[in-house]
Amino acid sequence: MVKNVSEKITPERALELHLEPCKICKPDISHLKPSTENKARGQSVSVQCHGITKKGTRCKHPTSIANGYCFQHQPG
Repeated sequence: MVKNVSEKITPERALELHLEPCKICKPDISHLKPSTENKARGQSVSVQCHGITKKGTRCKHPTSIANGYCFQHQPG
């Protein structure tokens, strides 16, 4: 659905990255082990960007994009 951002990954890899199933295609992941991460109710789905700044420090922007990078640090 998102151009130049999405990439195909396995359901197992998606669980490793703590991603949730697509709400459009709704893949069946019932056969996979559920995440054991304790997530508080109402916790935001945004995370800190995985990008590295020019100074060499980790980017502080929050992002809710599935690959974990903000708009400035999109790979590729």
